Amino acid sequence: MDPRGGITQIELEYMVHDEDAEPIALPLPLLEKITNYFSHELIIGRGGFAVVYKAVLDNGIVTVKRLFDTHMHEEQFQGEVECLMKVKHKNIVRFLGYCADTQGNISDYKGKMVMADVQQRLLCFEYLPKGSLDGYITDSPGELNWRKRYDIIKGICEGLNYPHQNNILHLDLTPGNILLDEDMMPKITDFGLSRCFEEDQTGVITKNVAGTRGYLAPECYNKEIVLAHKFDLYSLGVIMIEILTGKKGCQVTIENVLQIWNNTVLDALQWDQIRVCAKIGMECTEVDPAKRPASMKHIMDWLAEIECSTHVIPAGGTRELLLVHPSALCFPFEPNKAITCPLQLTNNTDKHVAFRLMDNSMESSFLRLPLYDVMPPNTPYTLIVTTQEKEDLPRKYIIDVILQSATLILGDDDHINTFRSQPDKFFQETGNDIQVVKRKALYTLTHIATSFSKPILSTVKVHVYIEMHLSCLDTNRAKQWIIIGDENGHVGFWDYPTQKKWMRLKSQRVVYVH
Repeated sequence: MDPRGGITQIELEYMVHDEDAEPIALPLPLLEKITNYFSHELIIGRGGFAVVYKAVLDNGIVTVKRLFDTHMHEEQFQGEVECLMKVKHKNIVRFLGYCADTQGNISDYKGKMVMADVQQRLLCFEYLPKGSLDGYITDSPGELNWRKRYDIIKGICEGLNYPHQNNILHLDLTPGNILLDEDMMPKITDFGLSRCFEEDQTGVITKNVAGTRGYLAPECYNKEIVLAHKFDLYSLGVIMIEILTGKKGCQVTIENVLQIWNNTVLDALQWDQIRVCAKIGMECTEVDPAKRPASMKHIMDWLAEIECSTHVIPAGGTRELLLVHPSALCFPFEPNKAITCPLQLTNNTDKHVAFRLMDNSMESSFLRLPLYDVMPPNTPYTLIVTTQEKEDLPRKYIIDVILQSATLILGDDDHINTFRSQPDKFFQETGNDIQVVKRKALYTLTHIATSFSKPILSTVKVHVYIEMHLSCLDTNRAKQWIIIGDENGHVGFWDYPTQKKWMRLKSQRVVYVH
């Protein structure tokens, strides 16, 4: 914590990457600093109630939403913050924190100098690099294929189902309020107009509703408006039809939706998905709320039925080559010391798998990467990742690493030699058969508590100091040995029950490639 009050930029950067971190009060000076005092050059969005800034940190990016109505009732702002803190879901834009700052400011008023309260109301969220959905769904089917469109539809439904389960209505669901991450996963944003209900409350009567024309349910134009869950379902239906057709505000039938996709190569399961999504979209956009689906749960059950159908997924099409643990590589920072962290891999296939661990950033890494190796079939493997010795904490202390893996053909010498001598060429030639797993790698600091600081539990307790550059570590459960290998081909055996070194030898054939 900053001794002057509030969290520091480093703490905010850890929050960005720590999915378990809860939203927190953020000091105005910090938000001013990261937005360059709300520079016009950093504006990435503007609406009727706020302007949104992109704030680039040393180790991440966030967005800062600055509300226009600085004299909004404290109760109203508190209600929005409470709502945002309740909707924590992978398909909802992650809320990081808030700022409610009031300062006295002396200014000229009708020739007199008066003291006036200046209020600042700000919200901080994660940054989504692909922007909003409305920039993609008007593309032709060839630009955004059906598999991706269906994933987006399903993600939106899951993101809307979560607040509905917690008695929260969004009330302004539009393609512009659905953002996409780097993998095109949709996340719902802008809960500024949302309403929270009591546990047994099913709706509320009001006389006016703000929102976006074209996505508002027809009942919002009645003299007396009943806000209920089906209000959001109408907006969802309009969006689903746009995703299906690439057009706004069109009336559809299942037949003409199928016709739009007629020139696209699809399997039987995908045609069923289109039919069901078209039917859901049509029912959600019924003028009479009583004719819309009963709830989001009803829609989720409908989508689940498709995925539980008897269609067979091609063998090997979804099976992961390697299981990877943990979710982040953490290195407790110590000056001028090389720190290690185990990355646990499991090959559950009946084939040899070649892998490469590398830094995904363009800047120089604090890790000793890349690392290469080959895993035998059906084996566990522990890769020891090591930092370079650093006197000071580097500016980029949180980075992305990727693990690429592909099946290795042992009988094909050219295939093996290419991996050993030209790994870039090997993975390039492998093409779509590569499995890519992304992980965070970061230095942790003792004075900043995050979920990254939690120790990784291990089933093996090691009491030996190894005087060599460690590249892999494995176990033999039958003999209770710990087997240690270095990049020079030396293999050591540590007997766990006796806690003694049993043997160290030089291997004749080394598969490890660096």
